[in-house]
Amino acid sequence: MRLALNFPRVDPSRGGAETYIVDLCRSLIQAGHQVDLHASSWAEGALPAEVRCIKVEAEGASRRGQIKRFADASARALADAQYDCTVGFINTYEHDVIIPQGGVHRGSLRANAMRFANPIVRRLYVLGKVLNPKFWTYRGIERRQYAPKRQARVVAVSNMVKGHVQEFEHVPPRLIHVVPNAVDPARVRVGQPSAVRCAFRNRLGLEPNDLVGLFVGHNYALKGLKPLILALAARRREGARPIHALVCGGGRTGPYRRLARRLGVAEFVHFLGFHDDVRECYWSSDFFVLPTYYDPCSLVVLEALACGLPVITTTCNGASELMTDGRQGYVVTSPDAQGELVAALDHMTDDDRRRAMAFEAERLGREQTFDRHVEALLKVFQEVAASKARHGSHGRHAGSGPHAAVSPSRKKARSG
Repeated sequence: MRLALNFPRVDPSRGGAETYIVDLCRSLIQAGHQVDLHASSWAEGALPAEVRCIKVEAEGASRRGQIKRFADASARALADAQYDCTVGFINTYEHDVIIPQGGVHRGSLRANAMRFANPIVRRLYVLGKVLNPKFWTYRGIERRQYAPKRQARVVAVSNMVKGHVQEFEHVPPRLIHVVPNAVDPARVRVGQPSAVRCAFRNRLGLEPNDLVGLFVGHNYALKGLKPLILALAARRREGARPIHALVCGGGRTGPYRRLARRLGVAEFVHFLGFHDDVRECYWSSDFFVLPTYYDPCSLVVLEALACGLPVITTTCNGASELMTDGRQGYVVTSPDAQGELVAALDHMTDDDRRRAMAFEAERLGREQTFDRHVEALLKVFQEVAASKARHGSHGRHAGSGPHAAVSPSRKKARSG
């Protein structure tokens, strides 16, 4: 098949979504398909050499302007293109298949608002977001993505996202396919896990027998860092076995450092900032904890499972749908269910129970292979291609219109 992927910027160093695009391109190429990537920029050497990169101009004075220009320019390029299937992911709308990796904007907004216990503050937060012009830029794009006349297929990364697509965008179930996220287990492997663990813990001043939980996320508020610190403090008051928390990711740490100091757990919360090689963090920890308010299907949870880390997360994380509570870790009903979160942390102090869960976690994580993920995606893409063939709706050849500039060369790119 001739496939087009549409994503603003592709640079694996920026995060999980960008890494996913690179892995998807590689898997599609290996499966024998032709892949064009329509993007405003891409990291040199990140993509397989066989991927044709087509630059979409998205100049703009503001972030909002850039988002809108990229969406509109992408739409013009893809409308003039000839592909068996076109695939979009975020803030673009001219596609046969939509994979909303970030979920639905209004679903995300509602989840973000739940961070505020006071209902008045919660309403004010939502009002402030709705009054922001950027909100209406996002909404305008989403309306066109899910417009009934387009009949675009939606690949939801979890049943939670499927529910939001139905609730907020009124997409009929027949057009929605649930395909959970996946990771490449080889990406998180290390040569000598015990040596990595020992060296990394030494750098942090941690003892070999210290119990360590890992938190990874860039948006600390949304990912539930505050509830985690509160739960660690509640456990300390009960005199339970100490747990050290490694906090990995970019973001403002000041408010959380102050909270940890005020609650008397500062010595147990280690802020690592953005870490170039998160594998060191995985292999130096005993379990993973992400009490998130919203995550369509967390890739870091899947990576943690593949490393054999039992996971504590919430029902607000689509990745929790893959887990069995008490088997590969624990799923709490919400970040603010402090009693449940404290109990889950307490269970992690039982070494025998945790080791049994680690075995099940690794097995589950390694089942979420990219091969299986891509196989499910290809079934959707093939349905689209067959439908287009029946109706003769392939359009003109890609790149023939004035709005798409093909990158001047296909320099050999490393695939790693």
